[in-house]
Amino acid sequence: MKRSLIILIILLASSILAKAQVAQHAQPDSVIKVTPTKTGTHTTYAYTVAGKVQTPDEVKIKLLAYAPSANEYHTAKVETKWAIISTAGFALSAIGAVIEYADNNKSSATEHHSLTGAYIFTGAATAFFTSAVINLVQAGKHKNKAMKVYNQRFE
Repeated sequence: MKRSLIILIILLASSILAKAQVAQHAQPDSVIKVTPTKTGTHTTYAYTVAGKVQTPDEVKIKLLAYAPSANEYHTAKVETKWAIISTAGFALSAIGAVIEYADNNKSSATEHHSLTGAYIFTGAATAFFTSAVINLVQAGKHKNKAMKVYNQRFE
């Protein structure tokens, strides 16, 4: 009797553990959608889940809770940081180029000054600007991919 009771308890415990391991399937109404809303001539976009408007922080929490979309979200965040750094580099290089051009233009007509510094700053500003644009585009792609990966599990 004691042996069959132990076997019964082990079977019950294993069935409870097996039940706990079954993945909970999220409802299809958990899909994050981007819904455009018009206010006069201006179009804004709102995040909705099951028809209810969500704040960007709520969407961020949902994306970070699912590992594959969290990876894409973090990549988008890194790309955005590099876009900001590139924009700052562009601004500083552009200011340097303007100062160099201005310094050369105010000198006497008989003196000849080299514009090499101005050209270098202009090239650097162009490179930083290009980098900023590329990083912003990549950040947008990764953010869209994060939402796409998150929504794929509900299809």
